Amino acid sequence: ELQELNVASFEYAIDSCLSERVSFVIVAGDFFDISFPTNTSVLARVFSKLRELKEASIPLYLIPGSHDFSASGSSMLRVCGAAGLCVNLMNLLESSNDGNNGKTTLKLFKDSARNLVLTGVLGLRIGMEVDVLKNIDKAEVERAVNNEKGLKIFLVHTAVTELLPSALANEHIEQISLSDLPAGFHYYAAGHIHDPIIFDGTGRGAGSGEQGAGGGEFGARGAAAYSGCIFPNNFTELASIQHGSFILADFDPASEKLSLKKQDIKLRDVISLEFDAEGKSAKEVESEILACLDGKKLGAKILLLKVSGTLSSGKPSDINFELVQKIAQKEECFSFLRNTHGLATKEFEVAVSKASSVEEIELDVVNGAFKNLDDKEKEARSDLVFSLMHLLNKEKAEDETRESFSARIVDETIKILNLEEKI
Repeated sequence: ELQELNVASFEYAIDSCLSERVSFVIVAGDFFDISFPTNTSVLARVFSKLRELKEASIPLYLIPGSHDFSASGSSMLRVCGAAGLCVNLMNLLESSNDGNNGKTTLKLFKDSARNLVLTGVLGLRIGMEVDVLKNIDKAEVERAVNNEKGLKIFLVHTAVTELLPSALANEHIEQISLSDLPAGFHYYAAGHIHDPIIFDGTGRGAGSGEQGAGGGEFGARGAAAYSGCIFPNNFTELASIQHGSFILADFDPASEKLSLKKQDIKLRDVISLEFDAEGKSAKEVESEILACLDGKKLGAKILLLKVSGTLSSGKPSDINFELVQKIAQKEECFSFLRNTHGLATKEFEVAVSKASSVEEIELDVVNGAFKNLDDKEKEARSDLVFSLMHLLNKEKAEDETRESFSARIVDETIKILNLEEKI
């Protein structure tokens, strides 16, 4: 269900751009979640929307991000570019040389028809783009951009210190300051961080409800923003930002004023429930959850359930989450997700296995996990577990790419779990 929402959110964003008759679209990295996605049904829908942009004479400018970048150059972005569906700006970087004091040259891309100047730096794995950004010949870029007229945009895919949401302010992640980026641009379009944050030229938050960790003045730098993701990527993001977003920008050439407005992509409501199990029994926690759900309208909504803490008695498995699942299904909940990673128990059992092989140990563990079930249910679940274990023990074939191998494993997993009709 959530993959469908992801694609539908993308389609909504493109439809909005078409209805607003925008002049162009920019993507600051991670258009895809891997360099070469293989889900043809999803790709068909994506390419269909990109074709609509092209037929409407709306160019798509982008840079690769840390997920869809490919060092070999073999990526779906290359296919999109070759088909004329996008313009990839990654080749504006030129390697450093001794003639430029070891600095990296960053060229400008000009769209004369739209009086537009673009440049940017792609995202790399583990924040390696930070070193690239710090090595750019800033003075040369600033001289070049100051000689240009029209709207000037700098695309970057990295963690920008002044734009980080408060939750990430103290995280040890590779990041760069706005002062390290060349000045002279009206808009610094940033990707990588999924929280939507918009800043005007004075460092004040605008339209997002969240102010970056750094604050401060931008000086000769214009507005900057993280547009947010098209759709949340995981449980935590669903609970915090709940839905996707993008940014509509309006530029007045006469005054050179740029206004940014966040557009929410809210296709489904999210109900996020969190329970503290600290010092409570498993049955007490279960009762709290069921009481909270009683009377809640879950129809067509995404239900998130997070339970954390240390139980005073009982085990996490004693909480009847299957009953919660059935309630969600009865109420026609669109999707139900639970997070019990932080749920623990004070009860410890040390089981000594007399098995003499890995296979026998696995059998003991699986049988022990399902010992409280009836024989029919126990057999069904054991078969499912062993099927998944056998699948996940497979290795990549010699002539198989990493992406193809991953896709094959995912496809076989879907079949084992009987999820073909749901995905």
